[in-house]
Amino acid sequence: MDVIHGKMANFLKSFFPPFLHSNPNIFVVVSIVFTLLLIENVDAYVADFLVEFNTSLMGIILFTIITGGYLVGQFFLLKFIRSNSRAIKSRSRLIANLENVVAIVQYILAANVIVLIIQVIVLANYSTMSLIFVTYVSNFFTAFLLTVFAFRFITWYRNQTHSLGVLLFALAFLILAFSQVIAGLGDSYLLSQKEGLIYPTSEVKFYDFPEGSFFNRFYDFYYLVNYASFFLTLIASALLLYHYSKKTNKPKIILIMFLPLLAYTSSILDTLNIYDTDTSPDLFSYYIFQSLSFIAGGILFAITFWFVARKLSDSPVKTFLKITAYGFILLYVSNSVDVSIAPYPPFGINSLSLLPLATYFVLFGLYASGLSLSQDITLRQHLRSMARNDENLLSSIGTAQMETEVKRAVGELKDVGDEHEKELAEQSGIETPIAENEVQDYLKQVIEEVSRTRKK
Repeated sequence: MDVIHGKMANFLKSFFPPFLHSNPNIFVVVSIVFTLLLIENVDAYVADFLVEFNTSLMGIILFTIITGGYLVGQFFLLKFIRSNSRAIKSRSRLIANLENVVAIVQYILAANVIVLIIQVIVLANYSTMSLIFVTYVSNFFTAFLLTVFAFRFITWYRNQTHSLGVLLFALAFLILAFSQVIAGLGDSYLLSQKEGLIYPTSEVKFYDFPEGSFFNRFYDFYYLVNYASFFLTLIASALLLYHYSKKTNKPKIILIMFLPLLAYTSSILDTLNIYDTDTSPDLFSYYIFQSLSFIAGGILFAITFWFVARKLSDSPVKTFLKITAYGFILLYVSNSVDVSIAPYPPFGINSLSLLPLATYFVLFGLYASGLSLSQDITLRQHLRSMARNDENLLSSIGTAQMETEVKRAVGELKDVGDEHEKELAEQSGIETPIAENEVQDYLKQVIEEVSRTRKK
């Protein structure tokens, strides 16, 4: 896999030598990729209104710039996730294998985009097979990733922890996986109704499914299915972040968690029969609003994870929460558009091509954050149990010797805790150190509990 990655790096360096030799900030990379794909998605949403611009020289140049940004951005995103998952991969064959497969799939999708852009520039046409290919691969492989992690979370829930959040994540993944499969089949069917080759003069038209067909019935509820997945993910994320947000402003956290739900709801006004697209005279503005509202939900989701992560000291879990935040940004921009309208050039194909990697960012970030949380709780429970069994400490409660005993116990528990933390880190590849002041806080909690019990 490293050989493939190296060859891809050399190939890209031949086109972008100065930039590829550097190691840019991942926040800058995500921001650039997000901005380019956002522009692409808005264009794809209203492509039937922008035929004249899209087929002009400026439209072709814009599409080429977006494609170049996607290709380079994908390279650095893969490089970033590989460098931040080494420890976990060394102890988890599942994560190591999945990451290798994700990289291979992304390179295949990138090759498909390169072939397509060459067709557009050289032949002034492109094959709809390229669109059908990316629709099948992106949606089906994304469903595969979601299903694998869903069952991993279910196993984790049954064997290691009875956290409700873990189970909710698993349910959300399974619902979204089902949705991705149906979307892939439905969009592929619509693309099959198009001509084999798309030219600048080809009609840009949205096709619908035959009345009474399975897809026609399903798409009446498609957005509600996605909404259910979104809502479950929101609740599960709130439960996950609760442990890490103890030092943050609780009302602010609640507000930040509520905003994504509001943004997502505003993107399905027509599905909720609040806005009638059949009679509206200003569909151009509404479609842009709809696309931006959906993506805004992902950004607000990311802000929640970012807000909690910045309150933490430098640690692996801080990185994992940031990876999840980046993943949500990329996921909602890459999963907010399809290519079934087949405009010329095919705006939307770069976003859809990034979908598997964006999904993996979210899944890996949540998995690693949950694993770190579970390990942290185990370590803290171990320290708590040791403190309650320290007879010298507990016998000093209320005496002049208590302060001395607390200092002695903090030192001993910290040493034992460090040893236990090393053992857990060897098993998972994640370090979850506990600071001395946190050990002291635990001691005070144990002392207060014992003191209340004795008074009773």
